[in-house]
Amino acid sequence: PVYVQDWQDRDDCTVVEIPSDCIGYITGNRRATLGAMEEEWGTLMFFMSKLEDKGRGRGAEKLAIFGCDRARRGSELKVMSGVETKSPGYFTRYMREKKSDRRGFDTERMIFRDDELSYALGKDGATRKKLELASGAILQYVGHVAFIAGVRAERKRCREFIMWLLQQRKGSVTIADTARRDDVTEVRIPESCKGWVTGNRGSELRRMESETGTYMFMALDSRGEERLCIFGAKAGSKGVVGGGGRAHAERLVEDMIKEKMQDDIGTRRRERTASRSQGDDHRRGGHGRRESAKR
Repeated sequence: PVYVQDWQDRDDCTVVEIPSDCIGYITGNRRATLGAMEEEWGTLMFFMSKLEDKGRGRGAEKLAIFGCDRARRGSELKVMSGVETKSPGYFTRYMREKKSDRRGFDTERMIFRDDELSYALGKDGATRKKLELASGAILQYVGHVAFIAGVRAERKRCREFIMWLLQQRKGSVTIADTARRDDVTEVRIPESCKGWVTGNRGSELRRMESETGTYMFMALDSRGEERLCIFGAKAGSKGVVGGGGRAHAERLVEDMIKEKMQDDIGTRRRERTASRSQGDDHRRGGHGRRESAKR
């Protein structure tokens, strides 16, 4: 067995106690699960124990995680989420909400109700991943507890995103003023284009969010007027294809508006042409009837 002496004194090591019945689940077949987490976060992870502890049948084993603060925290929270899935309450049974005013890297907690958790998670975790990417924070759900890790601006942004998401279940969200924010782009959408841009049940917005790493929704301003808000920590560029960020999302929205308006113009032209054609047919038909009457 491997054991790192004095790991408590290191500034690049985090140790998590894993219950014995979850070790196989966290490790995966031929270490596949641990390896995937190492690759995702850029960490080194392994179980460690002292030689004298081998075979004692202890209830938990120590998982060591090596890396920088952010990488270790991301790996640790993913491990905790997995353990909580297999053993509900192991980490969260007595856990409470937590807020932090620390400017640097820290972790906060929010507790969800049952209906809130499923909504904030989304299908296959898509909503959680969207909020995490757009905010720049680490967002992981351990049971019903949302862990938000990052510097203060990232944590604050992620909390706001979650609150706005939950408000959308009950109705429209009002964001009165965004002038002082550096993480949002507003787009005014013509009334005739709103359904086209948002898509069925927001499907087009979800597609653009996935492509650009942003968080997008229609919100009311201080005058009660609706506009599209594109939130994201990354500004991006309209000229960079596939570069992600708010500017990329804005370009996609503008392209959709242009496409819809051009399509509407084409539809109106076809309707006018059809109308004139019907009028000509009607006049020709009337003239023919009058000629027959004369004869």
